[in-house]
Amino acid sequence: MRRVGVARATRPYIGPVVVVPFPPAPVSPIRQSEFSAKRAICAGMMLIAAGVCAQEAFRVSLAGQDAAEAKKQALANQRFNLRLGQVSLRLQAGLTTEATDNVRYSASDEQEDVSFRPQVNTLAIWPVTPKNTLSLSLGLGYAKYINATEYDGLFVSPGSDLNFDLYVKHLVLNFHDRFSFSQDVTGDPTVSGIGGLDRFENTAGMDVTWDLNKLLLNGGYDHVVFTPTEDLYSNQRRASHLFNSSGALMLNPTTFAGLQMSGGLTDYDEDLYSDNQHIGAGAFLSIQPGEYTRLRVAAGYVIYFFEPSLSATNSENLDAFYADLSFNQRVNRVLTHSISVGRQLQAGYFSDSVELAYLRHGATWRLFRQTSVTTSLSYEYFRETRQQGEKGSRYGAGLGLVRPLTQKLTGSLRYLFYLKDSDVRTREYTQNRLVLDLIYRF
Repeated sequence: MRRVGVARATRPYIGPVVVVPFPPAPVSPIRQSEFSAKRAICAGMMLIAAGVCAQEAFRVSLAGQDAAEAKKQALANQRFNLRLGQVSLRLQAGLTTEATDNVRYSASDEQEDVSFRPQVNTLAIWPVTPKNTLSLSLGLGYAKYINATEYDGLFVSPGSDLNFDLYVKHLVLNFHDRFSFSQDVTGDPTVSGIGGLDRFENTAGMDVTWDLNKLLLNGGYDHVVFTPTEDLYSNQRRASHLFNSSGALMLNPTTFAGLQMSGGLTDYDEDLYSDNQHIGAGAFLSIQPGEYTRLRVAAGYVIYFFEPSLSATNSENLDAFYADLSFNQRVNRVLTHSISVGRQLQAGYFSDSVELAYLRHGATWRLFRQTSVTTSLSYEYFRETRQQGEKGSRYGAGLGLVRPLTQKLTGSLRYLFYLKDSDVRTREYTQNRLVLDLIYRF
């Protein structure tokens, strides 16, 4: 049995937990603003429950009447700009202009390019009943490159989804379908030599949460589809069945501790990569010592069972430990920052599995009245677990400015830098990006 140091899965879901590398591929503030309504809903429910805990000897049921009412009030406070009967809509449009000196992440044949990505986003909320809500979040745009025109095309932003929340006494059921059509590969540090991978990703499933006052039980199932649209990458088409469960005990009004388990099966359409199964278990601790400070620690163990394939002639098992520490804090009215450090195992775009250790920091500095400064730093160590696989490090840094230009128009300017070191010299690269975002809220 082969042992490595990490395990948690991202694309294409060979493990129990999804992790998004930071700094990520430049995510337009268009999408960040689009999701603010959902974040406000969740935050409002948590703050209301925490407030009750501080005043009373019991916690309001997550799935009870109070939580449904809290969500209803949070929705009422959102700035929707269109109503169609009982459906509330929020529409916005934007344009992202990006200049880069290395569009294909290349070690030698660096090519400058400029791209334009107009995009329209919508958030639709339909309160089917006073307690149950159907929501749709959708980002649709088009990418146009001046030189690398092979990457031109429509895209559906990651984070687009359809959700239905159903409250039944002390149970809350969430049915969801998350989908995207994207080409960005910045999230995988092993990728070099290409500027994008067009693919459709879809995650459909449900989660059930049972609130037993001081104990929260959760279980869920997802069916995940990863479908590249180019014949060159057809060997990466796959489907996964993922299962997860967890139990969280409230130790006090601001501290939860619990256990989590997961398992799954992944099947490839072709035989180049290995079909696999996995099962994992771990523990987590979540603490909110203050109104503006949050800490979460998770760690566990997972084992994968790989079947023979063209790239692995013998069936092989892979076991690993994973760990993650996330800290978020609003220090004062000027500084808000977050830090995360951990080890994981993720599936690469061109490898069965990649070992990854990371350290990431992001901050927002409100140094001026209407202008915010954002900074980001990251370090990633990666190693492909296959024989003679690539290993190396990637460093990232970012600096940005965000400012409202008019009552409805917001602009941001960001500089991003990546440096990749590798034991395969032809896969090293440096990349500079300058990204201008304009967002108009109707």
